[in-house]
Amino acid sequence: MLAVEDFVRTYSPDAEPQIAFAWNGKHADEFVDGNLQFRRAVCSYFEDDKDAFPLALIAALSKAETLFAKEAWGVNRVVSRLAQELLERGGVEYLDLYMAGVRCGMDAFIETGNITLSKLRCQQLLGQCQANEANGGEKQWGMLADRFAFLLTK
Repeated sequence: MLAVEDFVRTYSPDAEPQIAFAWNGKHADEFVDGNLQFRRAVCSYFEDDKDAFPLALIAALSKAETLFAKEAWGVNRVVSRLAQELLERGGVEYLDLYMAGVRCGMDAFIETGNITLSKLRCQQLLGQCQANEANGGEKQWGMLADRFAFLLTK
């Protein structure tokens, strides 16, 4: 297995299976995520040097950690920082992925909302959520619109 720094530096979507949520389908004492140890090392490095991370890797980590939260019944605090970086750097192109993470249970819902974004990015995301809802999208778009509207008041 590659060292964490090398993995980050050379990351491509082909490497996603090394950090993906690899669940054995069980809970409590029998719960196993085969990639947890390496993914958490990568997440730890993210907290130290987020600028070294390509957006595709941030997206893959966000997906894996929110899926983990759903089945592990708990959340890694890095989820908020991943969500924040995903949206600030990726904008509306990553809004569907963000929404998928928000839907991964109450823990992920709360942690993905613990973010701070630029006013411009909040306005863009708010507009897209409102457009999605107005065009017959699911009502969760309204909930996200409320979230981004609130962030604009901070």
